[in-house]
Amino acid sequence: MEWVLPLLGMVLSVAVILYLAYWFTRRVAMGSGAGVGAAGNNIRVYDRLALGQNKSLVIVRVGVRWLVLGVADQQITLVTELSEEESRIWRQTRRNGEQAAPPRFADILSDALRGKRHDRQQGGDE
Repeated sequence: MEWVLPLLGMVLSVAVILYLAYWFTRRVAMGSGAGVGAAGNNIRVYDRLALGQNKSLVIVRVGVRWLVLGVADQQITLVTELSEEESRIWRQTRRNGEQAAPPRFADILSDALRGKRHDRQQGGDE
């Protein structure tokens, strides 16, 4: 019977260590700006679409600019910059809260890429 108290003490110690490890990793992850919705003073990630292992597209607001970025292990690439009209959808949705359905990431991306292709075609004709 005298072994019960030391066993309970060890179990309690392991539980406390696991909780502290969980708390610490959550704190570090939030401080580093990881994840969708993470924010700095002038930078905020609004949406993320996983494309494969360690590859994704993200919509980011940097100051007043809205960017679609391709993110991979060792590289971040600017895919397109959203126009004022396209970014207005995001601001309106955030103001209205749940009243308006947020635009789908795929729709915004296809509209942005369609506009880029249209601009290139017009530029090539001149």
